Amino acid sequence: MINQEFKYVYDLFRESFYESLCSKELSLPEAFSIDVIELLQEPTILEYANYMHISQSNATYKINQLIAKGYVERVESKTDKRSAHLKVTPKAKRLYRKNDEYIESVMNHIRNSYTYEQVLLLETMLKEIAKEMEREKDHGKTHC
Repeated sequence: MINQEFKYVYDLFRESFYESLCSKELSLPEAFSIDVIELLQEPTILEYANYMHISQSNATYKINQLIAKGYVERVESKTDKRSAHLKVTPKAKRLYRKNDEYIESVMNHIRNSYTYEQVLLLETMLKEIAKEMEREKDHGKTHC
């Protein structure tokens, strides 16, 4: 039963997140690309391409579209002037605000509906879930 409930909560957060990223100007694949760039913390185009399992030329095409729309920028590497890193722009980060507001609303409801001790227990459980998910990721079980 708890597996179904966890999956349901996870799906609701995902739905809210992708809804917040998509706009009239941005498709779901583009929103996903922005999210991957944010998660990889300023990857090179090659790192992005490898993560997405696409060719570097395909990655460059996708990135150029996001740059043209103002959601991603190339930043020259501080250590290697021949290399550039991808960075999500403030315009893209504004898309995350709607999802952040949703999470804050959910958390405020929890804080107002449960005792302090219950909220602390939830926090402890979420930290444990995060550690387990990190452990799985480190073992290569959650990669595209």
